[in-house]
Amino acid sequence: MALGRLIAEHTDIPAGVFNVVTSSDKLIGAAMVTDPRVDMVSFTGSTDTGRNVMAAASTNITRVFLELGGKSAHVVLDDVDDIGAACIGAVFGMAMVAGQGCALTTRVLLPLSRYDEGVDAIASMMAAMVPGDPDDPGTIMGPLISAAQRDRVEGYIATGIAEGARVVCGGGRPHGLDGGFYVEPTLLADVTNDMTVAREEIFGPVLVAIAHDGDDDAVAIANDSPYGLSGAVFSADEQRALAVARRIRTGTMSVNGGVWYGCDVPFGGYGASGLGREMGTSGFEEYLETRAYARPAQSSDQGAGS
Repeated sequence: MALGRLIAEHTDIPAGVFNVVTSSDKLIGAAMVTDPRVDMVSFTGSTDTGRNVMAAASTNITRVFLELGGKSAHVVLDDVDDIGAACIGAVFGMAMVAGQGCALTTRVLLPLSRYDEGVDAIASMMAAMVPGDPDDPGTIMGPLISAAQRDRVEGYIATGIAEGARVVCGGGRPHGLDGGFYVEPTLLADVTNDMTVAREEIFGPVLVAIAHDGDDDAVAIANDSPYGLSGAVFSADEQRALAVARRIRTGTMSVNGGVWYGCDVPFGGYGASGLGREMGTSGFEEYLETRAYARPAQSSDQGAGS
């Protein structure tokens, strides 16, 4: 079936006049990915769907750009002055979108010698992130996108508890908010990096606290993940933080609170976090094909005297 006709049949857009197509029908996306006239597919979404897009596009050897999931590490080294201040980015990042962001730092790696201090500081901040009506200007954290996603997040929390994690705060649904799909900001402590909640992207307001025993151990834990989208490192010594950051395999990295996001900064990930980059010169070049032209060389005396 022709792509234009398929879109016309499954949307309100007449055949041949579309520029932007929106549809909940999976047939539309499948038709676009497998159409031989499509030179490139740019996809942002889950890693599982990204795999399907990549497999379908391979039929015509169509180029793909994939911006997929993440399970990024927020690394706090043992020399930070204020361990709570070093964790603010992870807490606020989680709260502002109810954890529904691929580049959020949801694995918080705390030094073993200061683990309890860090957990207490994070719990205190998360307790202040009271979910509320997203139409209220004072609300920091709103609901999840659907009932199915809330069920999924609650399932991960239950799995974490079953595998030995400890709920420090949250873990349930907030009272008095029956009009949306809310989950309380949740901190799971005593998490090891082999637990499901440390391996898989939850996409909800859940942080997991993992202890590390020094810089080498922190790097090893951060890199022990199928993902590699983003991350953060905090230290009182910027050079130490940079040294750790350079060893972590991830597409973007914040050092001592630096903001990497910008229209001129390439964004993308390693491993299961995707292929290619968007934004910046690298993102522009994803949409270009490189060609080389050659013509016969002219002799050195040809055209002499002209």
